[in-house]
Amino acid sequence: MASQEFEGLFTKHGAASFDKQIYMDAMLGKSGWAFDLASGVLAFRRPHEGDLQLNVQVLGTESADSRTWLWAWANPSNIPEALLRSASELKSLGAAAGVPELTTPELPITPQVNPQRIAMVACGVLRAGCVFRAGYPRGAVHLLIKDPRYKRSVTRPIPRILRIFPMFLSDHFVADQRAAFVSYLQFYRLDVREDDRRITAMASASSRALVGPSAPQQLVAEFDAHNHLTALR
Repeated sequence: MASQEFEGLFTKHGAASFDKQIYMDAMLGKSGWAFDLASGVLAFRRPHEGDLQLNVQVLGTESADSRTWLWAWANPSNIPEALLRSASELKSLGAAAGVPELTTPELPITPQVNPQRIAMVACGVLRAGCVFRAGYPRGAVHLLIKDPRYKRSVTRPIPRILRIFPMFLSDHFVADQRAAFVSYLQFYRLDVREDDRRITAMASASSRALVGPSAPQQLVAEFDAHNHLTALR
């Protein structure tokens, strides 16, 4: 079981981080990649564009053999100190907020606490662009991308939310779907109105001017008494 504190962080940041990963997969999913631990550079080889080199931080590693997650700051391997800053920052934040998942060196992988959920929390808490899972035989290292050269641009958030949020709920269990949805709307800086079990969100005036009058300007979500989504339009 996950701690209440960790579940709260996942509820707050999960949908936006899921959105970021969908964006990254669409942008770089078919690109070849290479990671140099000494320099902390993750390089993508894009067939029809120039190579993209990004400075990254090492969050941790997952093992298919031991079925565990190991935080980078607890890894006995020689990870350069400069690449541990983000993981160490999360550890400090976890200690201050009482989140054991962020301070325990090694964690068993469970449905509630696993590398994907940990990466999504890290991505949200540290306001990163995304997390890249660099797989290798029987495991993977998870790399946090905060490099400004990685650019993400979404000019029509409402149709994106209509598509992404149901995908997020189908892939991840979220007890308080309403709270997760409101946090997701806040990530996109939408104007939000809550009325009993209905939430209405509208693009801000500046966003409406940017995307034009033909783009969807409003969405409505309805929730049941258990804060589970029942309608989204």
